[in-house]
Amino acid sequence: MMRAFLPRFLPLAVTVLLPFSATAQGDRMQWIYNRYVERNPLDTYLGLIYGIPETDAMQASITCSIGANWIYAAVDLGAEVEGLADGASATVALNAGGREFVEQGSVFRHEEGIWGVSLALALDDPFWAEVSRGGILTYRVNERAPQTLPLDGIAEPLHGFLGDCIAIAELPAEGATAPAGK
Repeated sequence: MMRAFLPRFLPLAVTVLLPFSATAQGDRMQWIYNRYVERNPLDTYLGLIYGIPETDAMQASITCSIGANWIYAAVDLGAEVEGLADGASATVALNAGGREFVEQGSVFRHEEGIWGVSLALALDDPFWAEVSRGGILTYRVNERAPQTLPLDGIAEPLHGFLGDCIAIAELPAEGATAPAGK
């Protein structure tokens, strides 16, 4: 019973994003990859977060999403979006490894103090190669003050996330054995 509940609950739980300052993050935040694989890929949860383990405190959440014509990464970044309406379009400038990326996203507000911006990124976007190198991701929403996201320690969990997300339809359900010949 609990196992069936987790895939539906976790996508809601991991979207609790806060615009943390660098000093508030300290050394407690880290990159964590969680996966809950079900027989139906639409019920599967694959998520990479930057946060404090076993709490709702996080700055970034990346989940594998299945759209009408593509599988993509839904990227939620905690950001200061004061004065912007929930669902409003936002331009997000990202800089990783000295390379600038500009993406269109939308503002989200889940409850007081839990807000940011959501982006949809292709799994083969060059952005992922830059992010996997570590360092710092700097991002700005609608030309506002830049925010930073530490990327050290992301390479291994990101590699696992992207590989699983690309193959989400073929992942064996947890507790199930792989099909013969695989």
